[in-house]
Amino acid sequence: MKNSIYVSLVCGALLSCQDDVDTNNFGLPASVVQFSITEASSLEGSGFQQVRVYLDEPQEGNTLVSFSVSGNVTFATNTQRGDVRLLTESPLLIPPGETEAFIDFELLEDFDFESEPEALSITLTGILEGNALLSTTASERIYQHRVEENEYELNLRWDQQTSSDMDLVVELPNSRVLISDNTNGFEQVVIGNVDQNTSYLVSVWYLEGSEPINYEVSYQKAGSEVQILQQGQFEEDEANEEFSLANGNGTHQYKLLRSNAELTLIPR
Repeated sequence: MKNSIYVSLVCGALLSCQDDVDTNNFGLPASVVQFSITEASSLEGSGFQQVRVYLDEPQEGNTLVSFSVSGNVTFATNTQRGDVRLLTESPLLIPPGETEAFIDFELLEDFDFESEPEALSITLTGILEGNALLSTTASERIYQHRVEENEYELNLRWDQQTSSDMDLVVELPNSRVLISDNTNGFEQVVIGNVDQNTSYLVSVWYLEGSEPINYEVSYQKAGSEVQILQQGQFEEDEANEEFSLANGNGTHQYKLLRSNAELTLIPR
């Protein structure tokens, strides 16, 4: 009788302990693989990034998860520039006893202007080894990383009916000078990583012509409409084939500033 009571008490204690054990972490069915978050965003050129893939319960053996990458981005290789460099290859290994692993990638600065915002997509596509299953919720198997463009396209246009020629010159804070010297009535300079706390010197250079000429300076950021910054005019005798950042002869000079995502040009 005492023995049967003792066994009953032990069994009851064990059942009570089992009730206290959480065998269903995150409220999901056991052994489900999914992303910990499904979307994020970072500035272009911001470097190392990673996204977490997890099991809701550890497994006794390896879990191999295949994945694919896509999106309107260019993937960099050893011989090709791009927007994204993938640092983790498929399949992804989650070792025995572990509940997570990471897909790593790098966001690069390509110094090219994209008219539309870019995004990287990573999709979990299958379990190659192990007893785990992919989440049955489609959104939990797809991760989207938006790339926030940090380039501005600065444009100069003038009357193409004239025989005049103009150039657009931008001096960066590191003293590097960008020059657009087309001859078809349209100049374009792409500026990357525009700092809110730094000013840029922008020069509209009337280098050749013998008549008054009107011009317009505008800019565009990825996914945004063209914004006019300044309109101006040179007189017929202002053309100057010799350019200087210092004396300003033959040029109209402006200070370029960024406030939030918007640019402004202030005449000097």
